[in-house]
Amino acid sequence: MLRHGLWGFLAICALITTVPAAAPGLSHQALASSEKKIVWKDLVPKSSGLKDPLSGLTQDQRFDLETIAWVRALTDDERKLPMNSQGVEDAEKFERKFKVLGIDINKLLHDYKDWQAQVAQQQKRVVNELDGQKIRMAGYLLPLAFADDGETEFLLVPYVGACIHVPPPPPNQIVLVQLKKKFKAKDLFTPVWVSGLLRTKSSSKALTLVDGASNVTVGYHLEAEAIENYSE
Repeated sequence: MLRHGLWGFLAICALITTVPAAAPGLSHQALASSEKKIVWKDLVPKSSGLKDPLSGLTQDQRFDLETIAWVRALTDDERKLPMNSQGVEDAEKFERKFKVLGIDINKLLHDYKDWQAQVAQQQKRVVNELDGQKIRMAGYLLPLAFADDGETEFLLVPYVGACIHVPPPPPNQIVLVQLKKKFKAKDLFTPVWVSGLLRTKSSSKALTLVDGASNVTVGYHLEAEAIENYSE
């Protein structure tokens, strides 16, 4: 049976690189002395850590709990479908195991849902002190749409596959790059350095995909003054 949900996504993200691979340098503008070089973690406000209520479980127990949550969300008719029979049977077995161990499943699921909501709220927060600063940062450039002569709006994301193959990063890990002149990206995820005026501005942008469009929530806007291929 396939595993669903946040835990599977986190496992995927752990395998994805977050550092752009080196690319040949291009001619570029000299950087102003006032520009501040930042990295992705600088976009995340400092805050007290939220303890994952499932941190005391083993990885197998987390998967078992995910199966239980998935089965509980099924309707009566869905439970009767042959394709779900194994999952329903497994969930019943897992619930008995947790009961023997004295683990309150209902409380775990409630606390985890509450924790997810708190995490999502934190991920919307931005570093207000960066508003109006001239910055320079590296990332992967993802076009919002595609045109033969290039585009003027892109998403800057911290890893390859973001927004396309896996769910998008949190809003404070996505930068909307706006250019005065069109730029033609060589690849779907082009590693670049960008510099310009950063704004802490939340918005939602439509990303054109092969199978349609998807809305992506952005926490920062960058009025780009220079863009160049990434190099160490």
